[in-house]
Amino acid sequence: MKLKKQFNLLAIFITAIPLACLLFVCINMYLRSQKNLLLTGSDEVRALDSSNMTKEDYNLFLKNVRLLPKDVETALIDNTTGLVIISSIKEIPINTYLSQFELWMIMEGTSNKYFYQFTTLNTFTLNSMMITRVPRKKSATSRNQYYLPILYTVVTLIVLICIAIIIILSGTINRSIKMIEDTTQELANGNLGNKIPAVTKKPNEITSILESLEKMRISLVEAQNQKTKFIMGISHDLRTPVAVIKGYTEAITDGVISEKEDVKNATELITTKAKQLENMIDTLINFTKLNSTEIRETMKTQSITEFISEITREEQTIGNVFNRTIVLNVNFDKEVLVPFDKQLVTRVFENLFNNALRYTRDNDTITLESYIDEEKRAVIYNIKDTGIGIDQKDLKNIFELFYRGTDSRLEEGMGIGLSVVKNIIETHCWNISVDSVKGKGTCFTITIPFK
Repeated sequence: MKLKKQFNLLAIFITAIPLACLLFVCINMYLRSQKNLLLTGSDEVRALDSSNMTKEDYNLFLKNVRLLPKDVETALIDNTTGLVIISSIKEIPINTYLSQFELWMIMEGTSNKYFYQFTTLNTFTLNSMMITRVPRKKSATSRNQYYLPILYTVVTLIVLICIAIIIILSGTINRSIKMIEDTTQELANGNLGNKIPAVTKKPNEITSILESLEKMRISLVEAQNQKTKFIMGISHDLRTPVAVIKGYTEAITDGVISEKEDVKNATELITTKAKQLENMIDTLINFTKLNSTEIRETMKTQSITEFISEITREEQTIGNVFNRTIVLNVNFDKEVLVPFDKQLVTRVFENLFNNALRYTRDNDTITLESYIDEEKRAVIYNIKDTGIGIDQKDLKNIFELFYRGTDSRLEEGMGIGLSVVKNIIETHCWNISVDSVKGKGTCFTITIPFK
């Protein structure tokens, strides 16, 4: 259940308790009130009265009725004519004439069921008698005794149900909030090893927050692992040139290398390793500068088809210089515009092409292919070579930072290039894949979706 709905239900049931109690009080007060016993339609009754009962006479009658207990039936009879002026007694109908004998017979016939009482009401215009009766077996509060237990039961059930639902909802919300509090505290303390469990199987705002926290935890774990791997990779790659520089400088200082020609060769080697070290540091700095948010800010919507056409022509020229057979198969039947950073995407294409040059031999073939796939709504770019290929066990890891497989194709360099390529591609929301057969060649495929 959604958290918003839980809070709404909680508010409704909290409000329902005092409302139910208020309703009970109102109904109880009404049922206990004398007003519900008063006769209605007084104007109509007086209109039927042949004795011309005045409003003052009727008000006097009502005043006496108000003083009566509950469940009392009443009749008002003119003593002079015997006319029944007002009556709530079934056996004594309104606007009929009854003699004292007839009245006596009615009371005699029902005396086993009712108690009767007579009251004389005399005014300037009316000499009347008010007859009242109450049931013998049914007390004045019998109706209340019938409906009040039901009313008590209903109100009690409503209150208990509301309280139960409030407790359940409060417990659910409290557990969810406690789970979020504990989870965020664990993350803040750096405990990233435990998976964050979901509070309920049904999705709501809490589960959405927990899912986001779990994704954040996974990202933090990956970032932590990448950081560790990054440091280990730097240590490993920088150790070799530093060791060479240190070894030769100590040899020169200690006089182990003293001949002029040997010193010259040693200093040249030191310079070479220093430049190599500088290049490594520059590569690391450039890699750490790659930030997804910053890259997206530099993207500009432009023609990707024109870009691919231009860069593949340039690569064809370069490939011919290196004695590679370049097959160019770029066919676009329309222009496609997508947002991308031209400088970074150029770096991707150059990196893939340089790898193809590096791991092929003279007269090997490099195929540059690109086309529009209307079904996928994407521009497809393939770069294939007939070089040494990549071992199958290394394929799934070639885009990882600092990874270098046993294959000679992967042993050179720092293992950062393809990681940078994948980073740039994914930041553009594109896709890159690789297929390779050892000894036969490699094919990289870039998929560029468009709207």
